Amino acid sequence: MLNAAVDSYLTQRRAAGFQLKDHERVLHDFARFAHTRGDAFVRSTSVLDWIRDRDGSPLRSHIRLQMVIHLARYLHAEDDRHEIPPTKVLGRPHLPKRRPPFLFTPAQVAALVREAGTLGPESSLLPGVYSTLFGLLACTGLRISEAVNLRLEDMTPDGLIVRNTKFGKSRFLALHASTRKVLEQYIERRGQEAGACPHLIVSVNGRQLHRNTARVVFRRLVGLLGIGKTDDKPCPRMHDLRFYFANQVMENSPDDREGISRQMVALTTYLGHSDVRNSYWYLEASPQLLSRIAETCESFVKGENR
Repeated sequence: MLNAAVDSYLTQRRAAGFQLKDHERVLHDFARFAHTRGDAFVRSTSVLDWIRDRDGSPLRSHIRLQMVIHLARYLHAEDDRHEIPPTKVLGRPHLPKRRPPFLFTPAQVAALVREAGTLGPESSLLPGVYSTLFGLLACTGLRISEAVNLRLEDMTPDGLIVRNTKFGKSRFLALHASTRKVLEQYIERRGQEAGACPHLIVSVNGRQLHRNTARVVFRRLVGLLGIGKTDDKPCPRMHDLRFYFANQVMENSPDDREGISRQMVALTTYLGHSDVRNSYWYLEASPQLLSRIAETCESFVKGENR
């Protein structure tokens, strides 16, 4: 009975645009556990026993609890025999810790793109693939999964269409003229060598490039360039190119409060964030941006910027 209830819940939430792949695995796992105990309804004691039985980390246990609480609330609205577990039954919520980003400089990004353009074999499409990919990530803030899923038809006269992204949404990205020129040159060369593959970013075999393959090449190039070898900085990840884009946008944003607010909304939309709070992380993780915020706050307190 609970398995059917889980399916109904997932169907309703997916209709609202959520993907819920992890939710599906976790909630069906709970439903099977409850079934072995003879439960036809959500029971708080069974939820806690299930979480303890799975022996996960504090964060993972908290995530499991929240997933079942949301399910229980949905079911309880129709049948109050379903119990809603207490939200704080596991103690204080364990929030995920964000890994500090590597702060690329414009010179380092330029060196990365140049080095990617020297990859061999020289006469192949490979140098163009990786120089275009890394440059595209840095100047649009695309996730690597979004970049490798781009299709030729997504390149339009007005910009890029990014379809079915992390939160099941699509968005449009306007492109700078210089970015468009590089992409058009790459597409012309790619059309001569990649055959009928519909994807924009292709492998040496003319098929869709896998993100893990791109990560291997990225790590090799940053190693060759000696980027991030100091002990006091995190190792660069390809995702840090997305951070680089956001960081550059905010560092070049207007200084007035209204201008910054508009910029944050635009950045949130451009990056495909589901919540503007996720965009504020880029402010918190950048010493330069935090310094600007501190200076602005100090001026405001002194009455210099009201």
